[in-house]
Amino acid sequence: MNIWQMIHQRIPENLMSNLNNKLLPKLPETFQAKVTERLPGELYIIKKGTTSISAKITDEVTVGNDYVFRRNAKADGIVLTIEKTEHLKANTHSSLMSNKTGESGMTLSTTQRLERFIEESSVKISNNELQELVKNIEKQKGVQKELALELTKFLVIRQAQAPLSIPNNVNILLSGFLTDKTMATIVEEVKVLLPPQEASRPEINKLRELLEGLTRQTPLSSKQETVLFLKNLITNLGLNYEKGLAQSLIPPSALQLEQLKPLLLQLAHVASNIEDRANISQLVSKLTGFQLLSREEGSFQHFFLPIPVQLEQESKEWYAQITSKKKKSEMVDPEYCRIVLYIDLPIFSSTIIDLFVQQKVITMGFHHSYPPLERLLEASIPMLKNTLLEKGYTLSTVKITAEERESKEEMSLHFFQKILNRKEEGVDIRI
Repeated sequence: MNIWQMIHQRIPENLMSNLNNKLLPKLPETFQAKVTERLPGELYIIKKGTTSISAKITDEVTVGNDYVFRRNAKADGIVLTIEKTEHLKANTHSSLMSNKTGESGMTLSTTQRLERFIEESSVKISNNELQELVKNIEKQKGVQKELALELTKFLVIRQAQAPLSIPNNVNILLSGFLTDKTMATIVEEVKVLLPPQEASRPEINKLRELLEGLTRQTPLSSKQETVLFLKNLITNLGLNYEKGLAQSLIPPSALQLEQLKPLLLQLAHVASNIEDRANISQLVSKLTGFQLLSREEGSFQHFFLPIPVQLEQESKEWYAQITSKKKKSEMVDPEYCRIVLYIDLPIFSSTIIDLFVQQKVITMGFHHSYPPLERLLEASIPMLKNTLLEKGYTLSTVKITAEERESKEEMSLHFFQKILNRKEEGVDIRI
């Protein structure tokens, strides 16, 4: 049972309607929203922009679909009927296309899609700023174009007060995540540029130490070592550098001796040729991308981490998005957290693992393109369930979403859709 279901069981429906009217923003007579969850009776959770709303829907709807709703102004609480169906499903292959088909059968342009999102999100952006964002997206092709749109939407919400910085930040994110080079490869190329240790200044030795920390392979076999590695990785990457700089009383020149990003920028100023500066710039772009995707939202903190691993004598780069309630003593609250992993395995290829913990109840999701995986998971679930019970956790549901012949770029898009708060449906394996 989730929190919404508990609330609706404990609070009478008429009182819940009054609470909705007082606490939620005023809705227009007609509006578009996505149905994200079904509650008991005719109650649903719908999402309009970044706002989730509990509403009564009198027509038949499907979770995961978009609808244009009409609100019954005379009814108590939020009572909706369907005006029309948008037929946009998050987990269909058509979500990878650069243009979507609307209710009229005509394709929506990038401008129309972005305008619709901005309107739903209640963000104010001038027409010139909008056209600059569209121009930036249109530079990309195929899946990269769709990814650029997703990242633009994320940055529109996060940087609504500074829309002029969004196109540049989208370029930074794309150059950081769509390059064929792993971070470990780029780090090794930058390390070659450093002078010998015995002849180095203190800041160069500090830079060498931080770079070596980034290329150290993740100790996957030991829980304690893995947790320590992740904590050190957050520090080494300097994910909170800008925030710490703004809040600190230490002069920026002193902080430059301790943080990776300013040390790299300092090295770029003295780099001898264009190729060297390009390698440094590419690493800085990756770090900036990690910083942009690592953020605080209310009582939650999000960390986006690259995880270097060595499999079958080949260096791989996995990604992890960790979301947790803020705790002073620990990085992750073990009773309420979400971890989304993007892993690249020799046999399974690219796979997304989505783990959500709420009050020690665990829901797991797998997004993959390896047909035998579902059978393997079914065979492993009893052992996993018993192991978690021994540790005080309950495995509630395992969801599987399978795609046929999905490319690595398409899987990467699904990963970013997940960590940017997109929901997907899959096959439920009941426990």
